[in-house]
Amino acid sequence: MNKLKSILGSKLFQLVFSAFLIFIAFRKVDVVSLFDDVRQVPLWVVVALLIYMGISMFIGGLRWSVLVFEKVRLKDVLAFTKATYAGSFYSLFFPSSVGGDLLKWTTLLKKYPDISKLKLAGTALIDRVIGFSAFVIAAMLAILAGKLLNYQFPDILFWIFLAISLVLIVFYILVFSLDFEKILGLTKHLWFSKYLNKLLKIVDLLKTGNKKRILISFLISMLAEPIWMLMTWFISLAFGAGINLLEVFIFMPIISLILVLPISWAGFGARENLFLIFFGQLGIAPEKLLLVSAFGGVLGILNALLGGLILLF
Repeated sequence: MNKLKSILGSKLFQLVFSAFLIFIAFRKVDVVSLFDDVRQVPLWVVVALLIYMGISMFIGGLRWSVLVFEKVRLKDVLAFTKATYAGSFYSLFFPSSVGGDLLKWTTLLKKYPDISKLKLAGTALIDRVIGFSAFVIAAMLAILAGKLLNYQFPDILFWIFLAISLVLIVFYILVFSLDFEKILGLTKHLWFSKYLNKLLKIVDLLKTGNKKRILISFLISMLAEPIWMLMTWFISLAFGAGINLLEVFIFMPIISLILVLPISWAGFGARENLFLIFFGQLGIAPEKLLLVSAFGGVLGILNALLGGLILLF
């Protein structure tokens, strides 16, 4: 009950803070005119963009299934893609997108009764870590490229991203270098040994015998980065915002990494203000930037609702 109250409390804070940020972003524009522009978007464009988002979901399912199976089959990738869709739906009700990972693996229990719950849950967690690692690298490369091209960034962002990168490097060094079996043997009489044993079973997926699968999953994540970034460029084309591809590749990894922080619901409000801050320096009209940002957020909600339909049927 206390956990439920905590989740609901966090979600209420996000909703209130999102509303405040949305007010800040939209207070100087004609909101009615923006709605008219959104209504003029052809239905086929919305459907096409949702199908394109499905490519990212499929890649997520592929990356996750690589961690679970030594030989990945198409039907397994499709099953894990459906679970990824379900996770995006669950994330609507959690303080952060990571919340969906806490439940998405449960949709696979009936289909794969021979795979332990711990393995499904553990690989879902590790899949998130690997995806986040690629995310951080993309953001770090983007901010370095942006500085070389004389785009403006707050200096604090560079140091924060650098610190996160160093933490991830230390994490992987520890996972691949420590002898967890030996540590478990030395601590088997201590009260936390059973918890360490469970952790060992999860971390074992990241150990020497599975380095190849980890590397493949990481490469899949890196290849997926430009695919999801292209989504913003496509939306920009739909609204004639004039954002070029290079600017998308520089600013979107940075914006998306900041949005990992659970400060707003589905990124609304925070995303719009970040678009104004970063893309605004390019001289693009605020109305166009808000259209691209908000429409991308709405598509994200529709994509998550597809996950709800999958759960329903």
